[in-house]
Amino acid sequence: MQRPHSFKLILMNHMYYSLLLLAISQIVHTTSHLREICEKRDIFFEPYRCQLIDLDLLDDPVLYLLYDVNPSEGFNLRRDVYIRLAVFVEFLRTQRGYRRTRLVLPPWSSLVHWRSSNIDQQQLFWSNFFDLPSMRLYTDVLDMDEFFVEYGRLHGPDATTVVLDEVYKLKHFEQMFENGVFVDKFEEHVCPKSHDVASLSYFGYGNFTADAFTCLHFQGSAMLLHRLLERYRPVRPHTVRYVHVLNAEIVLHDLWGNVDYWESRRSMRFAPSLVEVANRFRAEYLNSSDRADRTVRPARWTDERSHPRKARGGEYLCAHIRRADFLYGRDKTTPTIQSAALQIRAKLLELGLKTVFVASDCTRMEFYNLKNYLKRFRVVRFVPESYEQRAELKDGGVAIVDQIVCSHARYFIGTYESTFTYRIYEEREIIGFPKDLTFNTFCKSEKDMNCEKNTVWPIVYH
Repeated sequence: MQRPHSFKLILMNHMYYSLLLLAISQIVHTTSHLREICEKRDIFFEPYRCQLIDLDLLDDPVLYLLYDVNPSEGFNLRRDVYIRLAVFVEFLRTQRGYRRTRLVLPPWSSLVHWRSSNIDQQQLFWSNFFDLPSMRLYTDVLDMDEFFVEYGRLHGPDATTVVLDEVYKLKHFEQMFENGVFVDKFEEHVCPKSHDVASLSYFGYGNFTADAFTCLHFQGSAMLLHRLLERYRPVRPHTVRYVHVLNAEIVLHDLWGNVDYWESRRSMRFAPSLVEVANRFRAEYLNSSDRADRTVRPARWTDERSHPRKARGGEYLCAHIRRADFLYGRDKTTPTIQSAALQIRAKLLELGLKTVFVASDCTRMEFYNLKNYLKRFRVVRFVPESYEQRAELKDGGVAIVDQIVCSHARYFIGTYESTFTYRIYEEREIIGFPKDLTFNTFCKSEKDMNCEKNTVWPIVYH
């Protein structure tokens, strides 16, 4: 029979080893998700942080991939460009010589659809709009402020100017088809005289410069960037490589709508502060909550699985009515306010709903007219409660609140060929709504309901 103190000692040993195993597992988990940069010298100076890093991996340089998009492109297309680059980076991190690639997110600055001139909307970080820890569960991304910290850590606090090793400005080929065939390719061309490296401003910051600036005709998918990076790989190996791709919207998806696309897309959860604002609005004005609407999601997107489409949504219809430039560039498919109201009215009656939430860039007068056409129904839209809230949310945050509210509606109808509409389709696919309650499109006229509709792209899981 063991003595009491011996039993106590055995129990303490068991607890010690259990805690040790738990600590080791936590280190592995943290290492795999934080993806911290360790150099070989750090193995000796910071063994705790770096002991689980594969030594072979440290032979690869750290590649910071920066990118930017044409200033004329809107918020929702930029989100799509991010997915192209994120999927590419996740692939690149499987290739020898690129396994330590990190994607630097370009700040948002005064986009064309952001009209609030009385609030600061310059160089906004992605953390204003998206949940970066969630995005990092897909691939290694850095906000611009985090990149500046990294640069200072690697080059010292006195390194106030960021020196980019390579900058590539992409441009479409004048002839995109060879004998009727689209071929992935790129080739150099002479840069315009206006592209003086010393005078170029990157992201609106004045502390960037470049060692090499190359102008390229480019056509093809993101994977073609791998060939580009190989072509211009420095002859002398660098421990750190800074590459910046301009006009990244020219780079195409490799496979739009496949598993990789949807994993990256699912990781792009909105900033918790915006979700909270949207949820408060839903509760107060639409009597809507996730539990009642059957729209509860796992805390982490990685825990989402293919499931029956049982989302019910709140007791309201959501309509995205695109106006502004669509009235001119897409006038043949964009309905008038009256026609949109008649289509909304018909659907409200069909579904037995009495409330419509409107997400729109329409003018105040257009919204007033819309309400007059729908007098028997309750017409709601989100407006910041105060100047302070608008200044905090920014125009991008207001648009995201609209998207969140629309993604929880019983029924959604959007605008033909609008990226804003497509982002709502995707949110509703992730939540798990039946397709017929999501993929709906306004027609030019309420009399022609057999018009061309937006494409249906259902979600894909493993």
